[in-house]
Amino acid sequence: MTGIVGIGNLLLKDEGFGIHFIDYLRKKYIFDPNIRVIDGSTLGYGLLDDIFNFDNVIVIDALKTDEKPGGIFKFDSENIPVNLMKKTAHDVEFIDVITMCKLQGHNPKIIIFAISPEDAEGVGMDISLPLKKAIPRLEALVLEEIKILGLKWSINTDMQENYANGIS
Repeated sequence: MTGIVGIGNLLLKDEGFGIHFIDYLRKKYIFDPNIRVIDGSTLGYGLLDDIFNFDNVIVIDALKTDEKPGGIFKFDSENIPVNLMKKTAHDVEFIDVITMCKLQGHNPKIIIFAISPEDAEGVGMDISLPLKKAIPRLEALVLEEIKILGLKWSINTDMQENYANGIS
């Protein structure tokens, strides 16, 4: 089983990018039954039960860096730059969830796609323009990871016309 998990705080602008992206995927695609798409929000250890049921996890989150907003970074569970994982609005960072899984003997393959936010501290439920513009690039990266795992997806034809017209 594979999980695609978006994490972040929806109330703090770009910090909620992972949740916005998961919502986008849920509306646009129908995924293989072996894929679960999860709004992980700020659940922290509340995600452990889900993670324990996955062999593969694709995580989407915002990562505060000095890079240009909208920059996308890819990490796996072996090369997460812990020194870059600054505390955010999550009660528990996802790296803590990964560590807890390993301590309990579960070590799924983890891919993390992190996006550099423009504003992850201001209050608001919308994401910045640079992050909106980065969605197609990230979408292609996530779909490629799913393809590598041998899993499939299809376009949700009920929503296809809306996306063609730029409506989400």
